Amino acid sequence: MGRTTQTMTQLVAQEEAYWAPYRRALRKEDQLIFDRLFAAARHHSAPGHYASHSTPFDSILLAMVLETMKAVEAIRERLDALTGGSAQLPPG
Repeated sequence: MGRTTQTMTQLVAQEEAYWAPYRRALRKEDQLIFDRLFAAARHHSAPGHYASHSTPFDSILLAMVLETMKAVEAIRERLDALTGGSAQLPPG
C-alpha cells in the first residue's frame, strides 16, 4: 500500500508542536499572539492543502500573513471612517 499523506491540519499541529519550546520562551503576551498566529494557520488549512507545491511551513506563514493583512485593512478602513479618509497612510 502507498503512504498516506498528512492533512494540512495535521501539518499545522506538527509545526506548532515543533515550535512549542520557542513559544514557552516568549513572554505571556507574546505567547497569546503566537497562539493567534497558529489559529490563523488552522483557519486557512483548506487552502493550504491546495498549495501542495510549497512546503507546509510556507503555507502556514502565508495564512498567518493573510490574517495579519486582514486586520491591518480593517484598521485602515476604521481609521478612514474616523478621519473622513484624510489619514496619510502608505498605499496598500
